[in-house]
Amino acid sequence: MMKKKLAILLITTLTLGLCACGSNGSDTTEAKKSDDNVITIMFSGTESDAYTQGEKELVDEFNKTNTYGVTIEAEFLASDDYKTKLATTMASDNEPDIFFTYELDFLKNYVDGGKVVSLQKYLDDDKEWKESFNEGTLDPLSFDGETYAIPMSQCMAVMYYNKKIFDKYQLEVPTTYDEFLDVCETLKNNGEIPISQAGTPENSWLISQYIQQLANGIAGYDLFESLKDGTGKWNDDAFVQAAKMFQEEVNNGYYEDGLTGVGYDESRALFMNGQAAMYFSGTWEVPNFEADSCAEKDNIACFTMPAVKEENNGIEVGALNGSFGISKNCKNVDAAVAFLKLLTSEKWEETWIYEYGLLPSVNIDIDTSKVSALSGQVINFMSESKAITPWFDRLNSDVGNEFNNCGVSIANGDDAQDTYDTLEEYAESAN
Repeated sequence: MMKKKLAILLITTLTLGLCACGSNGSDTTEAKKSDDNVITIMFSGTESDAYTQGEKELVDEFNKTNTYGVTIEAEFLASDDYKTKLATTMASDNEPDIFFTYELDFLKNYVDGGKVVSLQKYLDDDKEWKESFNEGTLDPLSFDGETYAIPMSQCMAVMYYNKKIFDKYQLEVPTTYDEFLDVCETLKNNGEIPISQAGTPENSWLISQYIQQLANGIAGYDLFESLKDGTGKWNDDAFVQAAKMFQEEVNNGYYEDGLTGVGYDESRALFMNGQAAMYFSGTWEVPNFEADSCAEKDNIACFTMPAVKEENNGIEVGALNGSFGISKNCKNVDAAVAFLKLLTSEKWEETWIYEYGLLPSVNIDIDTSKVSALSGQVINFMSESKAITPWFDRLNSDVGNEFNNCGVSIANGDDAQDTYDTLEEYAESAN
């Protein structure tokens, strides 16, 4: 029996200190109950995300077994709806007791606003829990020596591909960017959609993560490091070059028609139904691609995007896949912490990896005989990565969101240099 230990991530965040669609569940945060025995939680995810079933089962288990006499009421929202609603409820002092959060600047904004409970005392009082997390995973959730959220899982971006379509045209997994372009050209010339991609404004981060990945392959980890420490520029030549590469791919017909009008569900469905050969997204998609509802589930594999410069292979886009904080409004913090402990217990972390293909945030031995071939691939890629660079909207939520918007502009044909020059001007004015 082979075992592999995933004791990694986030290499980038060691120097610093995933997703979803539609609405489901009761609306518990708009009219928050006064009953002290009710704890509200807001998840990012919907019925189209397989792992939400596991989250529902987790809530059910806690409600049946907790010794605090509390009941958790859960709400599930699509990613973009979630971000909007969380911001609204935080501003109106009506936030849920437990909330899904991204790391770095996204969380820090709420911490600085005095909206989040520090979990440091609870971690310090339970050394076993504190030391169970993979090295570095608590760092992007910590500010001024205090940890404010707990990570559920980890993720990175990969290029998924349909093995059946590749075999049909005798295509090999590309190991260089030029080989990748050759694959795209062959697919296009044979009437296939090489890559499906969501490109609407609300899904702009899906384009920007691809541009970021290309930029990683051009400039390496130093690019992210320079933006983090304030010495870098948002119109760095690596961004401009990466944007031009992406724009050329679009112009060459390597994406579905009407890219910037295609939403998340539609682009993913094209790939899941075998209508597109490749799809660039995060490892959180693994459970969706292994579900019975995925027509091509037996044909899906993945590879990491080959870097433009060979020495930058292994520098991937990724981060924590989902973390949870406790709001200052929570009337039973001890019970909420108990829920977070159950969420990250060995039993449930094994559930996330073995049943849903989500990479664990805690240091557990992974029995590779229990994971699918696709899950095994992403485990290996994560383990072999040199560095993980978080999405820029997590590094800086304001400028990072503008960086996302630039991706849509590039897809629509705007000049790359002008686009990123404007972004840099915005970044300088925002400081």
